[in-house]
Amino acid sequence: MKKTRILFPSLIIVLMVFASIASAHEPIKLSGYLVDKVCAAHHVKDNAADATKFASEHTKECGLMDDCVKSGYGIFSEGKWYEFDDKGSKLALAIFNKTKNKDQIKVTVEGQLHDGKIMVEKLTAE
Repeated sequence: MKKTRILFPSLIIVLMVFASIASAHEPIKLSGYLVDKVCAAHHVKDNAADATKFASEHTKECGLMDDCVKSGYGIFSEGKWYEFDDKGSKLALAIFNKTKNKDQIKVTVEGQLHDGKIMVEKLTAE
């Protein structure tokens, strides 16, 4: 009987921990503009309309500058900035390298949102 009293609360705690871990990653799918973190940092604090306009005009040339590449990438979508994980940044760099667009580099990202960062599973140029 004592083992059951000790085991049951322990089991409840373990289940609660697993439930919180599972819910911490929210599935997400967004479309928007690719921007490096350096440039985004200068425009995120501006209002959403200005940030979105900037994002649509962000150039391939800028996105491929050394400091911008080193900083990593993310997406401006619906007036909000979302940072990518390392995998997403590598996929974004490949899109920057491949695109023929000089600006308006639109993508769709699918992944898991965790603490404001997207853990990228798929990144597709539009």
